[in-house]
Amino acid sequence: MLQRLGDRRVRQYWDPNHSVAAVLKRSAGTGKLHPTCCERKGILWDLTAAYAPGPLTLWRDTLPAPLLIDGTVVRTGPALEAIVMKGQ
Repeated sequence: MLQRLGDRRVRQYWDPNHSVAAVLKRSAGTGKLHPTCCERKGILWDLTAAYAPGPLTLWRDTLPAPLLIDGTVVRTGPALEAIVMKGQ
């Protein structure tokens, strides 16, 4: 198993029904940033997405514009770490 990210603002989880992946894909299609990888059979996988801090709201069919949305997780680790560190 790969090491988990320890920052309390980071969430890592398995999306067995592809619910989050579907919303990410729809939102990525309408934004300025688009994943350059990580799609299999029309489903996004192994993806990193980072969003600016803000008020806690319930996200539904559209998400706020991401600061980062790409993959694979291993490849985007340094970019994610920089975003998390900048937000501290």
